[in-house]
Order: sequence, then C-alpha cells, then structure tokens
Amino acid sequence: MEDDRKSDKKGVGSVGINASGNVNIGNVSGQVAIGENIIQTQSIGRIDLEELRKSLLDFQERIAKLGLSSEDQSIINGDISAAIKEANKEKPVLSKIKERFESSVNTIKEAGKTIKDISELYETATKIAKLVGIGLSFLF
Repeated sequence: MEDDRKSDKKGVGSVGINASGNVNIGNVSGQVAIGENIIQTQSIGRIDLEELRKSLLDFQERIAKLGLSSEDQSIINGDISAAIKEANKEKPVLSKIKERFESSVNTIKEAGKTIKDISELYETATKIAKLVGIGLSFLF
C-alpha cells in the first residue's frame, strides 16, 4: 500500500522529464535514452560496410550528373566525401555517416529536386538509407 502512494507523487521543482508511472515509447526505429550523462553508440558491425562504401561512391558520381548549381554541388560533394571518409575508418561512426547523407538529401530537396523524381539516384539512395537506418519516407 505504501508503494502505491509513492507512485502517485508528482515531480516538483525538478528539470526535464518526470515520470510517476510506467513510460511507454512506441514506434521507435532507433535508440532511445532519457537521463543525464548518457552516451549511446550504434554498432556498425551489423551492416555491410563495403556495400555502404560502394553505394556512397555511386551516389556521389550520380549527383555530379544532375546539373545542380555549383554551390549545391559543392555542399553535397563535401557531405558525401565526409561520409565516405568516415565509412573508410577502422571504426566508423554510423551516426556521422547518417548525418552527412541526410544533409546531402536535404540540399537536393532545397534545390527543388526529390530523390523519388530522380531515377538515377533512387536505387542508390534507398540502399544507403536502409543501410544507415533512415526511413525511406525521408527521401521524398
């Protein structure tokens, strides 16, 4: 009975997320953490690193054929080059590769194009998205 009353107490004067009962976080495709001083890493050993490297290189080559402005082209090349460099490390950090790929896709979108509409990029982009854990809806 004492324990039941304790769970009814509200967090007062504290900062952040307070839960006085069960917490359910649904539909999560990646890691979740709540608290202080949390460090998360995602193992890259589960994915085919060689396939990711090849796909990033292929993506970069196909981007050059889109006729984007030199500024957009430069930004995308920088992001994809950084992703390739990270993928070539002995212990690559998947979140860095994912971040760079997402940035390049956003730049393509800002240039008025979508991956879905660019048949040259669609297959390669979807392969990369799956390898790094991005939902395919992000590409559109």
